[in-house]
Amino acid sequence: MAIVAISLQRELGIGSAATPVLAIVQPEPPAPPPLSPEEEAFAAALWPLHQGVVEASAGRLSSAGIAFAIDDHDVHRLAAKLRPLRAVFHDMREKVAAIAVPPSLQGVHDRYVTLLSLYEQSVTEMLEVERDGDEGHLVNAQIKSGHAVEELVKVGDILWPGEHKPN
Repeated sequence: MAIVAISLQRELGIGSAATPVLAIVQPEPPAPPPLSPEEEAFAAALWPLHQGVVEASAGRLSSAGIAFAIDDHDVHRLAAKLRPLRAVFHDMREKVAAIAVPPSLQGVHDRYVTLLSLYEQSVTEMLEVERDGDEGHLVNAQIKSGHAVEELVKVGDILWPGEHKPN
């Protein structure tokens, strides 16, 4: 009887003080300082290339690899989709490298040029599947493009805070 009474008391919470639960609130990271007019000009010059070409091409790169792996396994169709993308990333790297950059954003600029190079290397790696049939190249390419996406997010947080994140 005593065991049943103690069990019932615990289940119903009778005779015990409720323990308050404290919520742990993580403070939000501080907002980055606003960009100077020179920095804003750089971000504005890069934005149309970033949004209109780089993000779209990165999406086409991912979808080409997925379509190959899931649907058709046609290496020639894959290569036909990839060759123009390699040229796009190469051309974008040259265009971005030519944009005037304030000294304060030179590191961000260099990171952006590097991520474009990673995308270009990823395409080149994927094209190796056509040469030797080894689909392991797709994994290696994914690693490179994954690093490019990580860098793209970091650069984007500096230049265009609050913008959407690439997939």
